[in-house]
Order: sequence, then structure tokens, then C-alpha cells
Amino acid sequence: MNTDELMLTLCEFLDMTRNAPLKNVVYDAFRQAITSGRIPAGTIINEKQLSQALHISRTPIRSALDQLASEQLVERKTGSGITVLGVSMHDAEETFEIRVVLETLAATKAARNMTEADFEEMRLLLEEGQRLNAAGDIQGVLQNWNDFNDLIYKKAHSPRLQSILEPLQAYTRYFRNVSAKPDLRRSKALDEHWGIYLAMRFGPEEKIEQVVREHLANSYTVVSKEMSNCGIR
Repeated sequence: MNTDELMLTLCEFLDMTRNAPLKNVVYDAFRQAITSGRIPAGTIINEKQLSQALHISRTPIRSALDQLASEQLVERKTGSGITVLGVSMHDAEETFEIRVVLETLAATKAARNMTEADFEEMRLLLEEGQRLNAAGDIQGVLQNWNDFNDLIYKKAHSPRLQSILEPLQAYTRYFRNVSAKPDLRRSKALDEHWGIYLAMRFGPEEKIEQVVREHLANSYTVVSKEMSNCGIR
């Protein structure tokens, strides 16, 4: 993919009407284009050439690429510019394998620590997720899922566990975006969140492990199918 092709692809995702800093707009466009496979792995990005093609300064482009590098979606290589790493099927498989172990641990640890007030907060989150889904607010549902998982991580009271999970967040958010596309999967995932809530609240811990594993297995099935449909291998 040369610079002109990269520019045209990126323009499909650039939303210049957004009331947001240009660096954020450019970052979001890059991220959507890369994670959807429209900018394939191995693409070399020349900041100067892309800046000239888009008629914007290099500063927001550099800022966006720096953020993508921190998320391991691109890599800066001395002497060869920026290389797109992208997201592959192997990334999906590996990420879900790791999440099964870590998120099961997080959920069981959180269940031991949570109070009735904490479980009430979780229940209200789940009700809000159902309301957002019924209204067709996909972005709201995604944020609700993030809030649900963040609550579990927080209540696990394990900074080391959270530090291990943090580098996976870029991939995790991407896979949530993918799995949220089908209407049926959104509804099913919300039902599974209710199952996780009930298992965490009433136990036993073996049940928590079972429902978390089933939830992630179902998510992976949808994600791998959607990625395959997009031509991602």
C-alpha cells in the first residue's frame, strides 16, 4: 500500500466533523482502518508523505502513531519508518487464551471482596446495558461492557493482575467492538454478563470459572467469524 492508497483508505474513516482534537480524530481513523484490516499488516507509513497527502501537519499524525505504537498496533523502526503490525487471527486466539486465565482469576477474586453495595452497582450496570441495547446504542453498550469489566478488575484488589491485563486492553477493546456488531451477539453477551453476576454473587467459584469461560468462548467464536469475513487471517 503506497502513500496515496493509504491516504484514500484513511479518509474513509476520518470524521472531520467531530468536535475533538485533530490528533484524536486521526488516531481513531488509523485505529479503525488498521483493526478492520483495511490498512494491512506490513504497510510502511511515511509521516512526511502522509502529512502532505492529507494536507495536515505531521504533529497530529505523529501523536496518533505514537499512541498506536503504545498499543502495539504499529511499530517504529529506526531507518524504515513506521510499520503496521495490525491484528491477526493468531492475536485473537492468543489474547482470548490469556483472557480466560486472567479474567477467571479476576472474577473469583472480586467475588470474594465485593459487598452488597458493589453487587447492587453491578446489577444497575447490567440493567443500563439492557436499556442501551434496546435503544440500539451500540457505543453505549460497548462502554457499558468496559464499565462492567473495569468494575470486576477494580474489585479484585490486585494491582499486579491489573498491570498484566493493561497491555491487552487495546486488543480487548477491539475484539469487543467486533463482537458487538451482530445484534444477536450483543443480546447474548448481556445475558452472559447476568450469568457472571449471579455466579459471582451466589457462587460457588467453580460456577464463576464456568460462566466466564463460556462467555469468552462464545465471544471468540463471533470475533473469529467476523475477522474471517473481513479477510483477516
